[in-house]
Amino acid sequence: MKRFLSLLLIALLVLTGCGDPKPKTDPAELYQGAVEPDKVNLFFLSVGQGDACLMTFPTGERIMIDTGPFESRDRVVDQLHALGVDKLDAVYVTHGHADHTGNLLTLVRRFDVPKVYYGGTEGDYGDLLEKVRRRGVDCIALLEGDDISYGDAVLTVLSPLSNRTYDDINGSSAVLKLSYGENAALFMADATMQTEEYMLFRYHRAELSADVLKVGHHGSPSSSSLRFLQVVSPALSVVSVGRDNEYGHPAPEVLLRLGLTGTRLLRTDEVPAVQITLDGREARVVE
Repeated sequence: MKRFLSLLLIALLVLTGCGDPKPKTDPAELYQGAVEPDKVNLFFLSVGQGDACLMTFPTGERIMIDTGPFESRDRVVDQLHALGVDKLDAVYVTHGHADHTGNLLTLVRRFDVPKVYYGGTEGDYGDLLEKVRRRGVDCIALLEGDDISYGDAVLTVLSPLSNRTYDDINGSSAVLKLSYGENAALFMADATMQTEEYMLFRYHRAELSADVLKVGHHGSPSSSSLRFLQVVSPALSVVSVGRDNEYGHPAPEVLLRLGLTGTRLLRTDEVPAVQITLDGREARVVE
């Protein structure tokens, strides 16, 4: 009889919702109140098959690197609102593909963006940058060696290199390095192994090493050579990728190469909200 009563009580708790609370899976819910104002925060937003990263700085400034595909528009806006963002100080688009630029106009319209920085050539974007300019926004090309400061944090353009030619738009993506105290984060956009080889030839190991790596091209096998990963030697690596995507990203061979480096891998198709903080000394995953 006691066993029967116990089972009956468990069943009633489940049916009435009085058992364990259902875990949150909506990124917007998980991100509410998540900004740590005394640190640099990296939020790799849930956008499906695409890239979108929000950075917030101790100065209060907020920027985006890439914007995700258009079909993720509502999710992007909801996540930004959950993070308390009502204005963006700049948006960086690394190259002209729609999974990186799809929400640029939405962000410009809704978040009072004064500046858009773009990688590659203006022709890669069709008429998108012209539409942005019509709204009074400055559009600025990203060039090798450019430094943009946000307080003590600095974004540096490492690629494309001015004296190199690239096979495609992915190869000429803007590769950005964020430096903050002893911390560094490297954003590889959709850069290819060709891009990586050029960078390995151009830069010293210390200039490429980073605590955090945004893995190139969603984990495509055309990116992330073992040699490059070993030089960067990231403690944390993020793959921004859609669940069950048609491309098979991230590729098994890329996962193997990342595993050989000993990095901790975070995937936006597996984790509903990815947040990493930098305090100038340590890169930490917020869980």
